[in-house]
Amino acid sequence: MDMANRYFYSAEYMKKSLDALETALHEVPIYRSWKGLDPGPDTALDLRYAAMPELTKKAMREHFPQGLVPGGRQVEEGLDRGEIDYTFTSGTTEEKVINLWNEAWWNASEAASWKLNAHTARLVYPQKQAKLASALNIGIHSESDLPMSHRILGNTLYLNEKINVISWCARHMERMARELEIFRPVILEANPSLLARLAWWAADNGRELYNPGVIVFTYEFPSKIHINAIRKAFGTPMVSSYGSTETGFVLMQCEDGLFHQNSDFCRIDFHPLRERHGGPLLGRILATTFDNPWASIVRFDIGDIVRLHPGNTCTCGRNHAVIAESIEGRAANATFTTNGDLVTTMALDDRLAGIPEIRDYHLEQNGFKEYELQVVLSGRSGDDLERIRQALGSLYGQDGEFTVTVLPDLLPGPSGKYRRTQANFDFDLKGLFE
Repeated sequence: MDMANRYFYSAEYMKKSLDALETALHEVPIYRSWKGLDPGPDTALDLRYAAMPELTKKAMREHFPQGLVPGGRQVEEGLDRGEIDYTFTSGTTEEKVINLWNEAWWNASEAASWKLNAHTARLVYPQKQAKLASALNIGIHSESDLPMSHRILGNTLYLNEKINVISWCARHMERMARELEIFRPVILEANPSLLARLAWWAADNGRELYNPGVIVFTYEFPSKIHINAIRKAFGTPMVSSYGSTETGFVLMQCEDGLFHQNSDFCRIDFHPLRERHGGPLLGRILATTFDNPWASIVRFDIGDIVRLHPGNTCTCGRNHAVIAESIEGRAANATFTTNGDLVTTMALDDRLAGIPEIRDYHLEQNGFKEYELQVVLSGRSGDDLERIRQALGSLYGQDGEFTVTVLPDLLPGPSGKYRRTQANFDFDLKGLFE
């Protein structure tokens, strides 16, 4: 897709894109083998990027720790000076990767993303915040209950220290509700699936919850089922933030619901899916980071399927760089209709969100026409399972075989995150794209 003609890019953005590529090719060890693929400075910049391969996690692991560092900097010296640290990705669908963490760059990327939503743009960065996420991913983890004072670092309160969310009980929920009232965060950053648990507990027990200034969803695919529950429990603006440990903050949802590129800190190249699978508006993005002194990231596939907005403007008035309509789940989590057409996690989520009794779900496709759905229900009537089967049939094909099992709860995966959909057979992921 010709992104240059579809979107407006500033001269500063184009210069940063050029600098990022030139730095990578001439100063960064991991890209040495790429230099021979470069058609040269007389070629249009987008064509130069298109000639490059993608940066893979496998290559990052093989060249760690020095491989991505530009300008001859030495990792040991950066660690000694406290400029960088090691951090791990969660490894939801692939092996974990160790990254060099530069907090100053990360914070600057987040601050820039805040400008892309009216509710965060009016705030001075940083703000007092509470975080609700898996203890495997952020914060402090302990299977013992830690006092609130032991879970406050700087201006951040970590509401959860438990690795296993199944261990949450009424006492734990009450504690989180009470601590929100005491701490009074301006920002509540959360896994939607975990915050929904608190929202349902509050609704079931008639408990009011403190309303922060803004709720920011991150860490995982935000299910409409969970967003609807959170919306009912909190009278607070909600916004989804999208990025990765490697690339920082890539897209931010505006107040009108579209996602805008954080173009001060990253470049996006878009690869559409084949038309039968949803292209040309549905595809993957390759992200290139700007100005990170310790990590040169060029054409990194974050792994998610993104739907571009059909137009090139937004009612919010932010009409530069990429505008996306939705992030539809990880490409590796794709499932398929009985005819072999791709189904994103969001496509399934949209169907199941129309059944109000569903609180959580996990679908596995075990064969080309065999589907197994596990669901958690708030209550159960005689026709619930039939309605669920009808929803699955309307999406995947009426000739599918659908098994629906009701469970009291669902466990997250080893990464601490939920994998909502998966196909239990090999498929050519790259072959789905143009």
